[in-house]
Amino acid sequence: MTSDTILICGGAGYVGSALISRILRETSFKVKVFDQLLYGGDSLYPFFNYLDRFKFIQGDLRTFDLDQLLNNVDYVVNLAALVGEPICKKFPKEAQEINFDANVKLAKKAEEKGIQRYIFTSTCSNYGLSVSDKMLDENAKLDPISLYAETKVNSEKILLQQLPKLQTAVLRCATAYGLASRVRFDLLLHEFVRDAWTKTKIYVYGAKSWRPIVHVDDIARAILLIIKNSDSLAAKEVYNIGSNDQNFQKISLAELVANRLKTNIEITATKKDPRNYRVLFDKFTKELKFGTLHKPAETIDQIAYALESGLIDDKVLFESVNVK
Repeated sequence: MTSDTILICGGAGYVGSALISRILRETSFKVKVFDQLLYGGDSLYPFFNYLDRFKFIQGDLRTFDLDQLLNNVDYVVNLAALVGEPICKKFPKEAQEINFDANVKLAKKAEEKGIQRYIFTSTCSNYGLSVSDKMLDENAKLDPISLYAETKVNSEKILLQQLPKLQTAVLRCATAYGLASRVRFDLLLHEFVRDAWTKTKIYVYGAKSWRPIVHVDDIARAILLIIKNSDSLAAKEVYNIGSNDQNFQKISLAELVANRLKTNIEITATKKDPRNYRVLFDKFTKELKFGTLHKPAETIDQIAYALESGLIDDKVLFESVNVK
């Protein structure tokens, strides 16, 4: 394999740190990481040991010289975003600027520079509210019902329809879970664990709503597979990333957490969950011979042990939307 260079924007984050670890351990690719460090950068410390294959640049994608950033880069993975509805509601202007405007600007410059493939992490939240029990494939109607999903859907449209020379892979990822160098607790399964631990009760609204989930390491594996197989893929591809057997009703996930942490569940009837979707992951599974490695029960046990042993403290549990 050649020592091509992968630029990872937002590489100090949750998915980014898991992806860098996979790339440096398993391949000969060089990695250039670009990050604004909203949450700090300690997730990157171990990677500096890969002396000739790892480079870090601090900066803001909205203002940085993209010509300079893309020099000698072969692949771009754009993870840079304000992720999730709470932080996007808190900072709507920044969400629009980072999630959409800066992404489009980076993609246009990547097309101009002849980048081999642009990989954009989108979300299954784009499917919004499914009115049927049908599992949704990549051709299903998109129905974004949050600012976060709107920025992702609008980005997808530009990437897939307006940049004909840019080979693109859009990855609509299920909701992430699992431990990584930088872990988040503002995600569905992790929120249940956090509440069970800090409040000794899990509060669930929209208990019967469906949501697909996927381990952060499996997302990293999927991105790496795209890069390794880029030459054999169509110029523009959209993939759902996850597994059919990890579509869960929220109450089922809450019960898994409650069983492990020996706590109670309170179902909140006054608050509804507008999102409800089951997703089909057959396309990526078949085309790239992909299978997920991780399950939620084992991860809940890992996180519970990390909490019980003091490995995860309150700073980690509550930092997710408290950006600097």
